[in-house]
Amino acid sequence: MKFLKKASLAASIAAVSFAANAELVAMDESALAAATGQAGIDLDVTLEGTSAISIGEILYTDTDTGGGVSISNLTLGSADGSAITLYNKIDVEADGSLTIDSTATNLTGMLLHIDSVNTVADGGAVAANLVGATDLYMNIVGGTTTIAQSGTDTTITMTGGSVEVTSDLNGTSSSTLLNGAITASDIKVYGSGGVGSGISTDATLLFNNSGVSITGLDLAGTIEIGDLALGGSSIGSVAISDIALNGASITISGH
Repeated sequence: MKFLKKASLAASIAAVSFAANAELVAMDESALAAATGQAGIDLDVTLEGTSAISIGEILYTDTDTGGGVSISNLTLGSADGSAITLYNKIDVEADGSLTIDSTATNLTGMLLHIDSVNTVADGGAVAANLVGATDLYMNIVGGTTTIAQSGTDTTITMTGGSVEVTSDLNGTSSSTLLNGAITASDIKVYGSGGVGSGISTDATLLFNNSGVSITGLDLAGTIEIGDLALGGSSIGSVAISDIALNGASITISGH
């Protein structure tokens, strides 16, 4: 009888142990599947305030002459100071290509500010003013960027994204040019779908020992300047409609 009790107890313990182990294995497999499904990196960038990112100066110097071009006091943030987020999912594919999926990004009211763009003489003195105070209010739709290798070339392919420059309740886009001689305000840049649609950022960049080539452009849309002033006096408005840059290629290299 004691033997039967002990045998029953042992069987019960074994059964409980087996059930617990089975549940643990099932949980482990489920957790493993979830982890596999979440492989990759999420890189979310939140901008809060009108100057969440600031750069004091970007200076290009032509080392042959000592002259250069300076972009001063560039800031990037949200038009009303609230938090806006750029969402990015990064994965390395089986073929080694790097994919950045930003399709979850859909921003309204991003603000880009530039104090000035000037040429610079050898020695650092400001020479000619190209662009003065500029504020661009933008709506951004994210796309997909793929960095891959094609033979001996590295390629960056961008698809699905768009940018619209707005002048609305978020703020009025404006810029001064050529030492303040030209002022453009109430600027709008939008896609072929009209106001509310963006200009496509689709393009393919090819990097090799010949330089950088830009192809696959799909730029189409309209530029409106609600008020154009020369010498401080308004001369009216300007609209450049049905722009299409979809058969051009650009090559950048040194000399």
